Amino acid sequence: MKKLLCMLLLACLALTGCAAESADTGGDELTAVFLDVGKADAILLYNGEMAALIDAGENDDGDAVVEAIRARGIERLDLMIITHFDKDHVGGADKVLEQIEVARVLEPGYEKDSKQVRQYREALAAAGVEAEALTENVEFTLGGCGFAIDVANADDYGSDEENDFSLVTRLTHGGVRFLFAGDAENARLAELLDEGDLDSDVLKVPHHGRYERLSAAFFAAVSPQYAVVASSQDDLEDAETVYALQAAGAQVLLTRNGAVEIVSDGESARLARP
Repeated sequence: MKKLLCMLLLACLALTGCAAESADTGGDELTAVFLDVGKADAILLYNGEMAALIDAGENDDGDAVVEAIRARGIERLDLMIITHFDKDHVGGADKVLEQIEVARVLEPGYEKDSKQVRQYREALAAAGVEAEALTENVEFTLGGCGFAIDVANADDYGSDEENDFSLVTRLTHGGVRFLFAGDAENARLAELLDEGDLDSDVLKVPHHGRYERLSAAFFAAVSPQYAVVASSQDDLEDAETVYALQAAGAQVLLTRNGAVEIVSDGESARLARP
């Protein structure tokens, strides 16, 4: 009888432990840091098992991005995602590659020739890293997090098409979902709405808060708890974007007021640094 009671007690303890420590996350909290690099994107994601960077700001931001990474005790990135080749997304990537070990780099499958892209390519070669140019959607798990990278559906979006070529990243940490929408404009928002499954706890608002015809519908479909806008004091987000996000129930956070830090425990997201 005593043996049976001991077995039951051990089983209860095991179940309690499972409830407290999510099998999906390994018990690690995930931190997302939306860096204050002006009207540019640089987002650091990390937990006890991995570190990833989405975009790296402009040329002059590279050293600040590296400093922010190292300030958190990180000396190696398991993943760097360049959403597209505009200078406010790829500009600082060369500095990151020169100073931080990067295991894997993902980029969109289109070509561009610019000073920033050439510097990025040279830094890749010097680091011995071959970027993966994505032409199809990919999914993988890294550090207890699920990554789903969506590529653009079309080959041509018109004269100002680069923004719509942005890689869009969905990240799942236990039951918490993040959506990083790059610089997606109206045509790309239409694709994402058609694909569905957008509901997320945290949204990186596309294109620095520029308002598009489909913005309100997109925000309603995402229905985020937190919406982060990368803007600057010299180049403000559109007021219509803020109103539409608030109407969708989001707390709107602006990097022009300082870096935004959001922490997920796998069950809910909380604001660590407004």
